[in-house]
Amino acid sequence: MRFLIGIPFILAIISIVLNFILAGLLALTYTNLTKETPIVTITFEAEGNNKFLATLRDNQKDKIGDYEIYGNQWQLDAGFYKMSYFANILGIESKYTLDRFQGRYKDIKDANTKQVKAYQLESNTLVDDFSFFFDTTYGSSTYKDIKTNTVYTVFKTPTGLMVREKHIKPIVKKSFFDKAKVAIGF
Repeated sequence: MRFLIGIPFILAIISIVLNFILAGLLALTYTNLTKETPIVTITFEAEGNNKFLATLRDNQKDKIGDYEIYGNQWQLDAGFYKMSYFANILGIESKYTLDRFQGRYKDIKDANTKQVKAYQLESNTLVDDFSFFFDTTYGSSTYKDIKTNTVYTVFKTPTGLMVREKHIKPIVKKSFFDKAKVAIGF
C-alpha cells in the first residue's frame, strides 16, 4: 500500500524534471534560431561626388581592407550554407563567406549609366563536410544608403545578412586659437 501512495509523488517529480528539460530545450532552440552574430563593420569617408572610401573590419576589429566605391548606397553579398533546424538546435550555426562588396545607386538610371566598382572579398567555397547538416545553399545580400559619420554593423543570422547602423559624432579638431581660449578661461 505504501508503494502505491509513492507512485503519484514519483510521477510528479519526473513530470517536473521533464518540464525543466523541455523548457531548457525550448530556450536553447529559440536562442539558436534567432542568434545575430556581428561579422563586419563598415565606415565611409567622402572623396567626391558619389565617391567614397569604405573601411571594412571583421568582428575582432581587424581591418579587412579599404575600398573605393561609387554610388549613394553600398552593398555586401555573402554565400550561405543554411543548416537544418536540428543542426541549429545542436548549436551548429550556418556557414558563410563574404563574396562581394560594391557601391550602388538608388536611381536605376544612374545604376545603368554611372561608374560602379565591385570587389571580391573571399572565394565562395565552403567545406562540404557533414553535408547532412546542410539544408540549402543560397546568396544573401544587404545594402543601405551611404552616410559618413555612421558605423554599419552587418550581422549573420541563421537565415542571412542584416545590418544595423549607429551614428557617430564627427571628431572636431580644435585650432590653436580655440585651445588657447579654453586655457585662458574664455
